[in-house]
Amino acid sequence: MIALGLDLGGTKIAAATVRDGRVLARERQATPQTGFADVLDALVTAATPLLAAGDVDVVGIGCPGPLDFRAGRVRFAPNIAGMEDAPLVDALHERLGLPIVLENDANAAGYAEHRYGAARDLASSVFVTLSTGIGGGVFVGDEVLHGAHGLAGEIGHMVLLPGGPSGGDGHLGTWEALAAGRAIARDASYVFSRAVSTEEAFALARAGDRRALAIVDQAARFTGLGLANLVKAIDPEGFVLGGGMIAVGDFYLDRVRDALADALVGYAPVTVRIAELGGEAGVIGAAAVAAHAIERAS
Repeated sequence: MIALGLDLGGTKIAAATVRDGRVLARERQATPQTGFADVLDALVTAATPLLAAGDVDVVGIGCPGPLDFRAGRVRFAPNIAGMEDAPLVDALHERLGLPIVLENDANAAGYAEHRYGAARDLASSVFVTLSTGIGGGVFVGDEVLHGAHGLAGEIGHMVLLPGGPSGGDGHLGTWEALAAGRAIARDASYVFSRAVSTEEAFALARAGDRRALAIVDQAARFTGLGLANLVKAIDPEGFVLGGGMIAVGDFYLDRVRDALADALVGYAPVTVRIAELGGEAGVIGAAAVAAHAIERAS
């Protein structure tokens, strides 16, 4: 089966035709910031030349949320103007004339890794994005775990330190508020009394600055603790780590692995792998989710 995958991001729309996890052809458009109608036009513009080649059975779209999966609507997309209560599935179906399957963008990328990437040999996995923020997805067999209200995988909002710094959801001491890239930049900027980026904080830590190293060590400890809590709640076969902070390499990841091992003393060890599919994970996963939905319904 050939599926069209759409990956709707804050700055770009990626589109690709995909068969069995392999990209056949690609298109790209800038994401408009002028309302839902223009976003819809850009999605159709990206999709049209790929559909013109024929043989596409279904369209999957990975979109930031929160999403209303039952209604096929975007409740709101924080980084895309005018995407409030947007009827994305119905509007795309009307324009493209094919079945449309909606998925959270992080879930889509994680599903690609689960089916075709770093976790393809695992029966269950959790995808964790360590970037400006922290998010994820939970996968068992061929299924994406959505939960009762579509909130499964919002792992960055787990509270790890009651009374800690405020997270993006307004709660204190969340994993994201303690260990995401912007949390590292925030703490480094406070310590050095000037604006310090995440990249500079890691560079200072690599150079041996004790203050920067303490910040990086603390972030790694909280990420290890977050992963360990997921092991105790879900017991996945493995984790796949993706996102911008992975580029730091073993200097950071070894600290995360050590913190995870410390928090799992007495428990079975868990596999930790690095994402393999890079920037194409979103379109591959959106297409794969859509193809699986059609196969399951048939």
